[in-house]
Amino acid sequence: MNLKYKYFFSVVLMAVVDSNYRFVYIDVGAYGEDCDSSVFQRTNFYKMLTDGRLNVPQPALFREDSDVKLPFVLVGDQAFSLTDKVLRPYKGHFLSDTKRIFNYRLCRARRFVECAFGILSNKWRIFHRPLNVTKPLAKSIVKACVVLHNLEKWMEHITKICWKTGVS
Repeated sequence: MNLKYKYFFSVVLMAVVDSNYRFVYIDVGAYGEDCDSSVFQRTNFYKMLTDGRLNVPQPALFREDSDVKLPFVLVGDQAFSLTDKVLRPYKGHFLSDTKRIFNYRLCRARRFVECAFGILSNKWRIFHRPLNVTKPLAKSIVKACVVLHNLEKWMEHITKICWKTGVS
């Protein structure tokens, strides 16, 4: 799963996105001037993640023929602090090859969340300009668009399953 924040002018949308571009969790309403890491740490999601109440799966074997177990983690960008539950890229320009490869692969994983935000904002072009509404209405608009986005992605998923299995 990917973790990302997106500014909708003065209202921040913090989100977790799965590999099907669906929003798994959103937090809407922080002010754009706040530090991204502190916005994340004030969310209920962060509190549940650090308390162990999110039912994150236990570490699993990397491959069947290996004894290496890897934990399930969220992928974030440099705005987030590094924890045992959240990965972020290495800082700096003069990195070893191993660190550069790690950053590249982490960036590829983060593309899902970037694309989900792109799909959301391009589908509802209201996000291409400032929302000239009150903060409570802006929060409701963002939440409604996220729900409609997820509904459409879910329907695409169901259609693919029905098409493959021949169910109508």
